[in-house]
Amino acid sequence: MTTRTEQNCWLFHLPVAHRGLHGDGVPENSLTAFLRAKEAGYAIETDVHLTADGVLVAFHDDNLKRMCGVDKNIKTATEKELSSLTLAGTAEKIPTLDEVLDLVNGAVPLLIELKSNGEKGVERAVCKRLMKYSGAFALQSFDPFILIRVKKIAPDMLRGQLSSFFLDQKFGFLKRTLLKNMYFSPWVKPDFISYDATNLPFKRAKKQGKPLLCWTVRSVEQEKKVRAFADNIIFENYLPELPKKE
Repeated sequence: MTTRTEQNCWLFHLPVAHRGLHGDGVPENSLTAFLRAKEAGYAIETDVHLTADGVLVAFHDDNLKRMCGVDKNIKTATEKELSSLTLAGTAEKIPTLDEVLDLVNGAVPLLIELKSNGEKGVERAVCKRLMKYSGAFALQSFDPFILIRVKKIAPDMLRGQLSSFFLDQKFGFLKRTLLKNMYFSPWVKPDFISYDATNLPFKRAKKQGKPLLCWTVRSVEQEKKVRAFADNIIFENYLPELPKKE
């Protein structure tokens, strides 16, 4: 895998299932959600945290409360503690990254978000694991410093800058401006941009001259609007059309 994306790269044309194909009793970031996306032929987006004992797990939130009913930061939990929890009242467990990689096994591409939750070494642990994975994947993060470290650790891995207007975050003006406009791009050197669909069109997102993905698209109508600006979508709650096989 190179840091240069080409027009036939999956990042341009294959819709990405946000946290897998969840819904209808199937929780987000569960093995069943990932299996459904794999069988449907979509690329899969997931999130990765590092536990207190150094295990990589697929989970979005910093806190376990919303999905598991336990008010605890995931970075302070051990794998054993997490193994006793279930997702959204189902029998589904929090999967490890190893379980996700074993399940997907290169059948569809993976888009992995590295979470910025104060964990030390999450990017190094992910890169080390993915060096042994033969399937297609790309990494992304809101944290430009994580991506800068990824560039140093594994420069050949595709990396993308996640961003938005951060209107729901209690950021100061300077921090919001820097992140919104991706001013760290000269150091990150992202291969693609992944921007909040509700903030498009945004000239700075397309000005980067990189493939532009948008998140999170939740309807056919919204997809039609953002397709005028973005190359690809990260979606949930509906099934977008897959590219035709040649």
